Amino acid sequence: MKILVSSGPSFGLYFPVVPLAWALRAAGHEVLVASPESMAATVNGSGLPHVATYGPMHMREVMLHDRAGTPLAQADTEEGLLEQVGRGFGRLAARTLDGMLAITEAWRPDAIIGEAHAFSAGVAASIHGIPWFENGIGIGYRSDIDGWTAVELAPELERLGFDALPEPDMVLDTCPAIIRPSDVVAGQPMRCVQYDTPAPVPSWVFEKRDRPRIMITLGTILPNSPAGPAIFNELVRTLPSLGVELVLAMPDDAVAKLAPLPDAVVAAGWMPLTSVLPACDLTVHHAGGGSTMSSLIAGLPQLLAPGVMAEQRDSAQRLCEFGAAKQLQSQEVEPAEVLEACRALLEDASYRDRASQLKQAIEEMPSPGAVVPVIEDFVRHSAVGAAEETE
Repeated sequence: MKILVSSGPSFGLYFPVVPLAWALRAAGHEVLVASPESMAATVNGSGLPHVATYGPMHMREVMLHDRAGTPLAQADTEEGLLEQVGRGFGRLAARTLDGMLAITEAWRPDAIIGEAHAFSAGVAASIHGIPWFENGIGIGYRSDIDGWTAVELAPELERLGFDALPEPDMVLDTCPAIIRPSDVVAGQPMRCVQYDTPAPVPSWVFEKRDRPRIMITLGTILPNSPAGPAIFNELVRTLPSLGVELVLAMPDDAVAKLAPLPDAVVAAGWMPLTSVLPACDLTVHHAGGGSTMSSLIAGLPQLLAPGVMAEQRDSAQRLCEFGAAKQLQSQEVEPAEVLEACRALLEDASYRDRASQLKQAIEEMPSPGAVVPVIEDFVRHSAVGAAEETE
């Protein structure tokens, strides 16, 4: 089969689809990744071929600017965030739609696989009668943002004869059933297998240690907040009082702003989370899909400081309610609050027990390789049905 994989211009959207793309290619299928030009090096670096749906762009462009390029103020309410994110994905779909239609027409794939917000892929699949599979991201997202995506994308949908967003033929659901919201319909289960950009595994991962180790990666908080470097300076100088070692997973240029680092910091810089987290006891992060799932796969308790994305807040709430995490109550990260929360997560065994339950639940889900035959059967039967209708 020929499989077209669609993604937006961000690691958080592309990385979740890489393991399934690999599994399909290993099964002998031809795989092509379609995304904005700025993702070409990342896609090629993952060992897959790339074709551009649009020129260079960044997610911030569509999330924080309207169609005319006018900057938008960051929403500060839950409803406002839902609208802003939904409309942002609508603008992303509008930008990439013509490219997706052209690639689909020229390459004629047998199926299209896209991450949860790849609606230009859904439109292209629907127009050409091609099965469309939605690859889940993390433990899911707030589907009510899709209403705002439909509003923003309405001109394009109407022009092409749609009265609503197309629905995927199958959802490949990476959320463990034990934390799936009761109002969310389960899809085809598929184990989340994390992908990281290639990097050497540091030697300290394999060395013995006599103290707990905390991984800190606050994602968007550092680059987007003027107080970011000050926050990290406070954390790296406060947390060692717990008698722990620290790992700072952040861009190298951000690390330079924190020098000199205390002796308690064993590593700092960009590193492959899935390789280093098994050597840690706790993660502190922004509840992004990649950090969250990497921590769950490693069976670690988490201290969450959710960013502005609605799904980050939703993920944080669900993990806290399950008992595998604690959440900071303010966007302004207070070192004293972090210290108290980390102490509780390290000393109260119930958090690690609940995190272990989630790890086991993930391991019991079918791997991407095991889901490939499900996709093959669906595409095969769809082709037979389409042939019968034309007779």
